[in-house]
Amino acid sequence: MSTNRFDHLSLVMADAERSLEGLKHSLQGGSDDMMQGALHCRDLSGALSILGLDTAAGLVDDVARQMTLGQPSVIDVAYGLLPIIGQAIKDIQLGQVPNAEVQLKVWEPWMARLQVLVTRDSTSLSNFEAVMPKAVGAQLVGAADPGFKALRLKGLNLIQNARIVNQRDDERTVRQMDALLSELQDWSLRVGQVPLAQMFPLSAHELVDIWLDASLLDRVDPLRDFGAKAESIKAQSRSLTIYMDWVAPSLTHEDYVQIGECLKKVAGHIKRTPEGFRLVFPSSLTRMRMMPFMHKNQRYVAAAGQFVQFQPDSEDAGFSGTLMLRAGIDNQNLQVDRMLPAENMNVFEVPEGIQRPEGVSAVALDGTGEIYYFLGPP
Repeated sequence: MSTNRFDHLSLVMADAERSLEGLKHSLQGGSDDMMQGALHCRDLSGALSILGLDTAAGLVDDVARQMTLGQPSVIDVAYGLLPIIGQAIKDIQLGQVPNAEVQLKVWEPWMARLQVLVTRDSTSLSNFEAVMPKAVGAQLVGAADPGFKALRLKGLNLIQNARIVNQRDDERTVRQMDALLSELQDWSLRVGQVPLAQMFPLSAHELVDIWLDASLLDRVDPLRDFGAKAESIKAQSRSLTIYMDWVAPSLTHEDYVQIGECLKKVAGHIKRTPEGFRLVFPSSLTRMRMMPFMHKNQRYVAAAGQFVQFQPDSEDAGFSGTLMLRAGIDNQNLQVDRMLPAENMNVFEVPEGIQRPEGVSAVALDGTGEIYYFLGPP
């Protein structure tokens, strides 16, 4: 890919390099400049997602989240990522866009390292992580709920940081405040959520700190019987999205199709891997990671749980690129005018009687209140 042929991609490339340099400068200030570093990480994550490096974008977004929370160990991870991200950007400039599986192999060790280091900083949450609560269903959530405890611990600090930031008056402050409030929204999802380990108790030791809405757990309950056939199940949660790896050679093609149908209904997908299968789906259907884009002057989003890759196209094609999605086991390619940075958004039903484009199931709101049509499950 020649970025000179894509003005918008040239700008995104410049944004990525600028954000990477800003992050490098912020890291030199240590823990005192972590909030500034978080802002650079947010910018960098958005640029990387547009360049097709979504796995790296999710990792950098997680780094931004930990910086916002003031976790000191994340600085070591961020330092280690600098040269690797820099090389990835250079590869993109040379037209080398790795597929999702290759990206995962490159970035997965860093995801694991980040999780280990952050765990050392999170002693105050150790009791919360060890608790496996029962599904609350329609019961009222009480103060003993692990999600409530987590929100209380993190929410108080986030709100305090927001109040401190609010004393300043500049554009950077507005963005910093938005990052803090977005973080608070993400943590609010923990209230009333249940552990994924509840569905796969034999693999509970590999499903630590993986939470999802109780209603969503009910919708993916068909996975329980299929998972019983798996030799091993591992999972991790990144940016409100759950990634599960199954080693399950005994699953038939019919099983594969049925799992795909289940995940398609919750904005997820399944694909085959050398070892078995990878299942991807959101941790909530009310707030999830979204991939925004423009098409015919209208804003749309697709769930990150169905995102595969963005492939830029030639300048004379009449559109900026092709968005590759996978719903269940079905692939879909969309020609889009422009990709926008990935973002966590709240999702709402479209009121009855309101006209909507074909395939639109709901609407999503970004941090500024902009409305996007959501191409997701009915």
